Amino acid sequence: MKHDRAGHRVWTRPAITVSTAASTVTAMCALALFMVWAMADPGPEPEGSEADSGAAAVFLLPLFFAVLWAVSFALTVTLVLPALSLARGTGTRWGRAGAWWWVPAALSAVTAAAVTAVAVACGSFGAVAAPPVYLWWWLGVTALLTPSGLLARLVNLRAAEGRPGPRADRVLFMGCGGLAACFGVFLTAALVTELVT
Repeated sequence: MKHDRAGHRVWTRPAITVSTAASTVTAMCALALFMVWAMADPGPEPEGSEADSGAAAVFLLPLFFAVLWAVSFALTVTLVLPALSLARGTGTRWGRAGAWWWVPAALSAVTAAAVTAVAVACGSFGAVAAPPVYLWWWLGVTALLTPSGLLARLVNLRAAEGRPGPRADRVLFMGCGGLAACFGVFLTAALVTELVT
């Protein structure tokens, strides 16, 4: 286990699992918002295309969830927990150690470095995008991972105090329940709007 300067454990199994669960839920919410946006503004359909059946999506859902969990785990290990360690070190050095706002600040720095590294790597292959594209990626990844970092911080703080923190299964259950509730509200609003107009 890695420790910060104060001797606290930074990388704990509960922090990793809760952060991975939170990243999975926020990614599912982002994908759901993208799907809703795509349904609201479908754009022109190419000629000769037919509507796909939703049955294939039901069978591919477990595979999709497994891939999403693996990506969330990779993001937790490469971005969230290093940012959490940076937040603790910075907070200890500059005052107010353990304050929650160090986590989003550290995450923005770590994700900026990651997006810059990806931009440089893509640039070496000649695939250069406009600067606003990288800015949007930085903002999106930071926003996606901030809840994960805050929950991992909470788990570590409660473990240091000897109290139980949020568990990964509860984060997934509550997140998926919230996502289903949001979809229910959206579909109800769409149905009411369709009936009224």
